[in-house]
Order: sequence, then structure tokens, then C-alpha cells
Amino acid sequence: MAAVVMVLVLILSIAIAIASRRGVVQNSMSDVLVASRSFGAVLLFIVAVGETYSVGTMIGVPGAVYGRGASYAVWFMGYMCLGFALGYFINPMIWRLGRLSQSVTIAETFRWRFNSRPLECLIAIMSIIFLMPWIQIQFAGLGIILKYIGVNIDYVTGVLVATVVAYAYIAIAGIRAPAWVSILKDFLLLFAMVIGGLVVAAKHPGGVGGIFSEVARVAPDKLIVATEPITKNVTFMISTMVFQSMGLCMFPLTFQFIFTGKSEDTVRRNQIFMPLYMYMYPFLILTAYFVLITVPGLTMADEAFMALIQNNLPSWMVGMVAGGGVLTCILVASLCSLSIGGFLTQNIIGQFTTLAPAAAVGITRVATAAALLISAVMAIYLPSLMLTINNFAYFGFTQVFPLTMAAAFWGKATKQGAFAGLFVGLVVIFLQVGLDINLWNLNKGLIALICNAITLVVVSLNTQPDEVTLKNHETFQNYNPAIHGH
Repeated sequence: MAAVVMVLVLILSIAIAIASRRGVVQNSMSDVLVASRSFGAVLLFIVAVGETYSVGTMIGVPGAVYGRGASYAVWFMGYMCLGFALGYFINPMIWRLGRLSQSVTIAETFRWRFNSRPLECLIAIMSIIFLMPWIQIQFAGLGIILKYIGVNIDYVTGVLVATVVAYAYIAIAGIRAPAWVSILKDFLLLFAMVIGGLVVAAKHPGGVGGIFSEVARVAPDKLIVATEPITKNVTFMISTMVFQSMGLCMFPLTFQFIFTGKSEDTVRRNQIFMPLYMYMYPFLILTAYFVLITVPGLTMADEAFMALIQNNLPSWMVGMVAGGGVLTCILVASLCSLSIGGFLTQNIIGQFTTLAPAAAVGITRVATAAALLISAVMAIYLPSLMLTINNFAYFGFTQVFPLTMAAAFWGKATKQGAFAGLFVGLVVIFLQVGLDINLWNLNKGLIALICNAITLVVVSLNTQPDEVTLKNHETFQNYNPAIHGH
């Protein structure tokens, strides 16, 4: 029954994707990648939440709390809340940069602001490399979910089916299809998390308090934030929260989602309500601790949530939960692959030739399919390589933060400074991770970010911005919705 319900969820998602074709503009890169900047507050909220709360929320958070305890929960909730607050100020600014430059990718935004095609190309290549393992993470989550639906579907088959469905969304309606399907996904995801928390609260004789009392008795270390010397643990945790809150705003998909918004105010209002989704985390933490005391010997901690669901819910509910989880994996994979297709078409091939709209859309669809297939093959045959690349991914994405601040606030920032800063930041990341260097117990990414910002400032002070760069900065500073439109 669970497998049947899951399949019905997938079929329903395809029907929603087909219905989302209304309003699609054929042969338009703007429509394929950012829905012609037409999303209102509700749809923008749904698509942005869809990326932020991915399979890592349902599978990864309970698994990490099960395996690592309270330290992970404090870190995760801390950086998310800080990131939402930061996004209130930064995301409307990003929308304005995208609107003025008519960008459909993050790389185009900085090409316009700094008048630099090499910078555009570097950001595009970096984004493609780091987005590929993000797709693999979704496939890994998919593999965990498939174990608990009561039917023997092997990992390879599951990945191939997910690849086909993910491409179908993009082929049907570009970014509009994942956005509309996310409504169904979010309903199922919230249902899964809330019902999981309610089940464990009802099943334990002592209720919520009894669960924590028992954890304190059998695994007290899982309730303590600092298991190392307090100065080392707190220094690293706080620096990580600060760094990753910046990264939450710099993810390539975040730029793309922001560009779909109708107006700057839409983006700002949307950011106010984003933290409401955080209410699901107490349910996830509760389920993790319940599984810890009832199933203490799980081989894979990431299986904690699905193990709880399978053992405590009827089969049709398990199917709904699995359907929501599978949709989450597929949607994030489809959005990442679409973004990769956009980078290749707009920012790499576009370096050498001007493509007709129809040709650009066609190449983007082919590149999207190729990204999904390559990620699927690597997920099946080279998972350790993808995991290694993913260790660099968040560090790498966040190195765009100094560029964003300079683009908005510093008219003297130059293309040479922006390129050099980003390059130095990436090199420092690879050196620290590759050589396992840990300076002052600070997050490695934050160290690289500081080196990046210093390089940007020093090089910019020793070079001159060209006329186009100065003009674009002035245009940004003097932005007026009445003149430039909404």
C-alpha cells in the first residue's frame, strides 16, 4: 500500500506540473529560468522554502540529532534563523540587482555590475561544479526513503526514475512546474514531520517530558551542547553559524528564486514569513530522541525518521510520508539541474556566441538532462567523489558574499578586485580543507571569506573601475520602481 500511495503522489505531481503550463512563454530563457519574474508572495515563498527545506530537513536533521545530539540542533536552528534575518536586508537588494541587469543567473548579475565576462565565467563554472553533488545528496536521501516503503525497489532503479521525473518537470514548464509541485510537496512534508512528533509524544508513557528524561538517563551526552572544551566548541559553532547564515543567502538557487519575484517588496515580505517553517524542528528533534531511546543501534543514523514512521504509522500514511520525501528529492534535483543548464547556456556558451531564444532554450533543456544523468551516474558509481566535492560546496558558494556587498555599497570596487577576491577565497578553501588546517578554531569558510574580502579591497584600491562599472553602480543606487518598473 505504501508504494501505491507513493506512486499516486508522483502521478499527481506530474498532473500539477502539466497544469502549471498556463502562462508559459515559449522559447524564453527568462520564463524557463525565472518564470518571467511573475511570482507573487505565495508562490515565491513556496519555491524558496522548497530549496531551503529539502530532504536534509526530513532525513538529515533527525539523523544528525540521533547521531550527534544537541550540538547539531543548536547549530542548525541558529544559522537558519540568523540567515533569515540577514536575508530580509540582502534578498531585496539581490532582486534589485537582478531586475536592473535582467539577469536569470547569479553569474549574469555580477557580469553586469562589474562589467566582467571572466568573473561571470568563474562564478558559472564554480556553481556548476558545486551544484552537481547537491543533486547527489538528493539521490542519497531517496535511497533511504525507498528502503521503507515495503517494496523492493533497488537504488539504481529509484535514481533513474527520479531522474526522468525531475527532467519531466523542467521540460513541461521550466521553473514554474517545480514551484507549483512544491505546494503538494510542502503539504506532505509538513504532514510527515508534525505527525511524527505527535506519534512519539503519544506513544511514550511520560509524554514529551518523559522522552527527554529517558535520554538524560541513557545518553546524557546527546543533550549537552559542548562535549569538547567549551572555548573551542563555542568558537567554532558561532563562527560556523555566522558563515553559513551568509551562505544561505548566496546559494545560486537562492538568487534564481529571488529573481522570480514580482517586486522588491514581494521579496521583503516573503522573507518575514520564512522563519515560520522553523516550527517543524521541535517535532524532528523529538522524533530523533524517541528513536534514540527505542532503537539505539541504528547502523545509519539518517534512517531514524523513516524507521519511526514505518514502525508507528499505517501503510498508507507511510506512503504519503515517502511520497513527500521523494518529491523533495526530485524537486531539488530538478531545480539544481535547471540552474546548471542556465549557467552553461547563458554564462559559458554565451561567452562565445549569441544564441537565438529558441536555441538557448533547447540547449538549456539538453544541458539540464545531461546534468541529471551525470549526477545520477556519479551518485551510483562515484558517491565518495561527490561527497568530497560537496565538502567544498557550501564554502565555495559563500565566497560570493563580499562581491554582493561590494556590488551594493562600494562604488570603487573593480572587476579586478572582485575576480581576485573570489579566486583567493576559493584557493584558501581548498588549501585549508585539503591540508586539514584549522586556524584559531574558526570555521574554514569564514577564514577564506576574510581573505577574499581583504583581497577585493586591496586590489580595488590599486585599480580603477571603468565607466560602465561606475554607471551600473550609480544606476543601482538611484533605483526607482516608478522608472524601472516593478
